[in-house]
Amino acid sequence: MKKNNIVNAVIVAVAGFVMVTGSIVAYESQENNNNLTTAGVFNYTSADYASSGTVQAVEDTVTVADANVVTTAARNTYGYNNLGMSNVSDKLNVRADASTDSDIVGVMPGDAACEIIEQNGDWYHIKSGDVEGYCLGEYIVTGEEALNKADEAVANKATVNCDSLIMRDAPTTEGGVVETISHGEKVTVVEQLDGWVKVVDDNKEGYCSADYVTVGEELATASSKEASNGGDSVVSNALQYVGGRYVWGGESLKSGVDCSGFTMKIYEQYGIYLPHSADAQKSYGTRVASLSEAQPGDLVFYGSGGYASHVGIYMGDGQLVHASSARTGIKVSNASYRTPIAIRRLL
Repeated sequence: MKKNNIVNAVIVAVAGFVMVTGSIVAYESQENNNNLTTAGVFNYTSADYASSGTVQAVEDTVTVADANVVTTAARNTYGYNNLGMSNVSDKLNVRADASTDSDIVGVMPGDAACEIIEQNGDWYHIKSGDVEGYCLGEYIVTGEEALNKADEAVANKATVNCDSLIMRDAPTTEGGVVETISHGEKVTVVEQLDGWVKVVDDNKEGYCSADYVTVGEELATASSKEASNGGDSVVSNALQYVGGRYVWGGESLKSGVDCSGFTMKIYEQYGIYLPHSADAQKSYGTRVASLSEAQPGDLVFYGSGGYASHVGIYMGDGQLVHASSARTGIKVSNASYRTPIAIRRLL
């Protein structure tokens, strides 16, 4: 049986391609070695056990198609065979096809991991989490650079394994409730204590019982987005938060938002990143002349003197869903309850 593992490797450029040479040792199983290869697909010199039990060299030259490939053994590839990492400060769109005209099917945050399936011109065909699609290659790093970035970006995550879990403000069942986290949600671990895990979620810090979470190292991945979603999808999404809390300056759909925080977080799920200000949001998208021409998903702004002090999402049929006030929370209103000063279409 062939047993192989690269221990020391030297990359040498020869006539336009890359040669990798180095010393080889045998492992107890070939499966061990499969987990140590990193970005790229390549063959390499190996060592075979002869029938006599002695080690016999197999003279295969390694030719690497991608000069970024890393051949250093014992690097943690975090479960990826061909690791890529998003190299953006904010978000990277994942598209259905290798074109900027194609639908957005997902969004990768900065320093998120993906499996590179193949290269298609300037694009990478990738899979990140449950999202599969195409990203421009200039925003993805591979090889040793990807591994280094992954080592810096990996974080301990706690995954909730019960129906819902209370985050408390102290590591005791007598602690106050910060928020409730749903089954399958992941929160970042700050510290592991005796029977409790200190976590942070949407800038809210608290403690969860260690009995109801699974803790492990994870890299961020893409979140999915419906292709060709349209305004109806935005409205359906927004309506699920009706009854939620209004919090001045809030940016969490779970624990509280204000009017512009609500529209910002809803549209963020569709790859559209708005500032946390109603008046600033008024400059995004395209102008809609009047409420009679508004379509589901349009942003409707209210205020005076050209300054927008409030914003909501038009539902159609003259209705608006918005984070109204601390007293009423997220609710549905008549879109004409005040006179709009602007309407903008983002989709």
